[in-house]
Order: sequence, then C-alpha cells, then structure tokens
Amino acid sequence: MTQKVEKGEVLVIIGPSGSGKSTLLRTLNGLETVDAGKIWIDGIDITSKETNLNQVRQKVGMVFQQFNLFEHKTALENLTLPQTTVLKISSEKAEATALTLLKKVGLEDGIGGSYPSQLSGGQQQRVAIARSLALNPQIMLFDEVTSALDPEAVRGILDLMESMAHQGMTMVVVTHEMGFARKVADRILFMDGGEILEEGSPQLFFDAPKHARTQNFLSQIL
Repeated sequence: MTQKVEKGEVLVIIGPSGSGKSTLLRTLNGLETVDAGKIWIDGIDITSKETNLNQVRQKVGMVFQQFNLFEHKTALENLTLPQTTVLKISSEKAEATALTLLKKVGLEDGIGGSYPSQLSGGQQQRVAIARSLALNPQIMLFDEVTSALDPEAVRGILDLMESMAHQGMTMVVVTHEMGFARKVADRILFMDGGEILEEGSPQLFFDAPKHARTQNFLSQIL
C-alpha cells in the first residue's frame, strides 16, 4: 500500500499497543530500517544506502514520549546545541532563535536557564518540541508525546500541536488522543498487526469505520 503525506497535512496514526505505529514513525526518520519498500522524504530515498541520513534528519523533527533532553544542559542549551553543531550557526544567532522558540511554545521568560530536572513534564515536552523546531524541519513526527503527562499538561501540548497544524506544519502523529485526532487530523490511518487496515477522514473513520477490527477498537475506547 502506497501512502503519501502532502505538505501541510496532519496525518494521525491510531491503533492498539504493539500494532507497529511507533516503528512506522521511526522509519520515517531512519531510526528503524525497512526490509522492503521505499520511503521518500522531500524527493530523497531515505532507504537507499547512498543517502546521508543526517542531512535528511535536518528536514524531519521528531518528538518522543520520553523527552530525551540533555539533562546536564539548560533548556536554552538544549535548543542552541543542535543549531551550532548541525546548522553550524553562531551561538549568538542560535540563542536568539532558541529564545524565540521557547516563547513560541508557551514557556515563560527566564525558563531557559532551568535544567530539565527543574521543569515539569509538560514544560520538558515543550522544550523538546522547541528543540525539534530549532532545526527548521519540513515535517514533524510526534510519537505518543502526551502519554507521560498529567491531564492538565496534555491539554497544553495538544493545543500547541493544534496551533502548529494551523500554521501549516506537516505532521505525522501517533496518539491515543481521539479528540485531537477528530479535531485536527486531515487523515487517519488505523494500524494493527503491523499493517494499515484502514484510512480515511476523521468523519469517516469515527462515524463509519469499514474494517471490523477498526469498529471493535473504537467501540472499546469511545
């Protein structure tokens, strides 16, 4: 089955635990290899041995369930480091970009000097999102980014992702948040057993699912 994510599209991947959603997402960033088939990002075949994956990853930001911040670096340093090492820009320019992004993701002034251990889970996830945006990616991948957060923080992160979607960011999102999927997704994929069993608009997916496995899954969670 061939799938294509259009520029500016929000694709949400849904399915039971162990269905292959996160593995699929990780293949889009070259973090998992594929046994067959091809994956193209902005015209580059990332499954080719000739491809420089580090260059491709500059186009693809990824945010994980666990925040994966550098614990010994401040929030600001977590954002400036990838810019100076990957984009090779000056520390002054990197810091200016970092401060802008911290504000963009809703973090108050002064938080840049805090270490991850001094931040709440929601704040850490906002820093992680800002860090991915620091490389100016063309597509953002979100892998269950609200799973480790308390309900109040979940709402804030989902609102931030919705805002990014409205600003035209191309996004592929693995989530169990059905309200977000219904409201923000342009298209939904349902996976089980490592296969894509169904796809469609949020309205069709939630109101008229065709596959029996999809119907059963939704009956358990809605």
